[in-house]
Amino acid sequence: MTNPEQTSSSSRRREQREEAIFQRALGQLSAMSLFADIDTWENPDPWGRPVRPASFRNMRFAPSTLDTHLHYVAFTVNRILTALNELDFLFLPEGELSLDASFTQFYGDKLRQLASVVKPRLADYALGFIDEEVQVSGTWNRRQFEAYFEDRIVPLKAQVPASLSLVTASRYPGQAAELLLIQHAVDFLTEASHMARYSLGDYGDLQSQLFRVLVDEYGYGVHDTKHSTLFKRALTSVGLQPQIHSHWQFYLNTTLLLNNFFHRITSQPRYFFRYLGAITLAENTFGPYCQKVANSLRHVYGDRIDTRYYLEHAHIDEHHGRMTYEGLLLNAIERHGEAIIPELVLGMEQTLYLQDLSERDLAAQLTWMSKKDDYRQLGMEIRDAVLADQTNLQVTRLIEPKGLLSVTHVHDGDELCVVDRGALRFASGPNSFVDLESGEAVVIAKHRLHGAVPLSDECHYTIYSIGDYRRYADRNL
Repeated sequence: MTNPEQTSSSSRRREQREEAIFQRALGQLSAMSLFADIDTWENPDPWGRPVRPASFRNMRFAPSTLDTHLHYVAFTVNRILTALNELDFLFLPEGELSLDASFTQFYGDKLRQLASVVKPRLADYALGFIDEEVQVSGTWNRRQFEAYFEDRIVPLKAQVPASLSLVTASRYPGQAAELLLIQHAVDFLTEASHMARYSLGDYGDLQSQLFRVLVDEYGYGVHDTKHSTLFKRALTSVGLQPQIHSHWQFYLNTTLLLNNFFHRITSQPRYFFRYLGAITLAENTFGPYCQKVANSLRHVYGDRIDTRYYLEHAHIDEHHGRMTYEGLLLNAIERHGEAIIPELVLGMEQTLYLQDLSERDLAAQLTWMSKKDDYRQLGMEIRDAVLADQTNLQVTRLIEPKGLLSVTHVHDGDELCVVDRGALRFASGPNSFVDLESGEAVVIAKHRLHGAVPLSDECHYTIYSIGDYRRYADRNL
């Protein structure tokens, strides 16, 4: 008979070995120049993925939950996972190509080997809580599914996301619009690349129906009308860079999380029917969303911005919505039976759940950017009270030279940043800065993306982990 104690001991040893292998692979990843910090806000090449390796090489990763999905560890997981998920996407610069260290590292065997070790666990850490939070049960039939789609999905077309109102109402609408465009860039610059994975194989007319959508996205082979080409023109028209991941530092955590979800359901064929639900949801709601985005961007930029990308989707996705609903979902049910319906619905519901998390995160970041001056004023108001209480706080003192950029990141609680000597530029978003001199302070809101760079030859500043700024303030922001 099997001894339960021996079995338990053997299981623990196996888990310890697997953990050791995982940690060793992460350590090797952190040493690769692809993940190194950079000294500019814009990413200089198509393959670099700065992830603050000094922090993550000693980080203890753990599964995200609804309560922790915005934490620093979760953000780091999503950044690394995004990089590893794209190893089968080809990125080349517009001009002359040098087969230098970045190119050869990104597409080399070493990174692929390390990815095979760490990516499955990182994907579980990032996305596991979605499977726990969003489930579909019961027995479905086609009539119930059609009613669900009509009652649940169709009304979404009329919704106006709060983030678009926040962009136009921002005190700094140009910076807010840039943040919005940058979140779109994560997916739009590689548009339909996820979908292209399902152009492979042999699965009947569903494959041909999906390929029809793919061909539209790729401009029927005409590069000038390819959707990602149109989006690049939108970026360049307002001064943003069109190279893949140029604005990596300003991707929000949940933007990467949603993108990683689509990587998961397109890279593992067992999720095919879940993907059909997700892409049908997207094709049925994206067109109306794009029209609203175009209106908001026009409100901010006027005729300066090229909105053809968004207007093209406002037009073509009405057609794609019908194609995917009838040609994919209803066709799939007809061909493969009603047992697949829960997976179709799950694809829609999990996507909606992630879109809601992303919308809340974006709205919070837009609000934080709009109130950057208020957070500076708040910092000055509570500075003395925090300094008087510093023996009860975690305190990090930093001395940095001019130009040493702190790659953007988040904190799990509110922080107070005080410049002790010198000058510091504090970033709350793309081109969204507050410059601090000696004695000045700013409150860093929890979960809000930020970075910094010294402006003086040497800058001494201190970060006080205050947990909740309301402990020291008599007002809320």
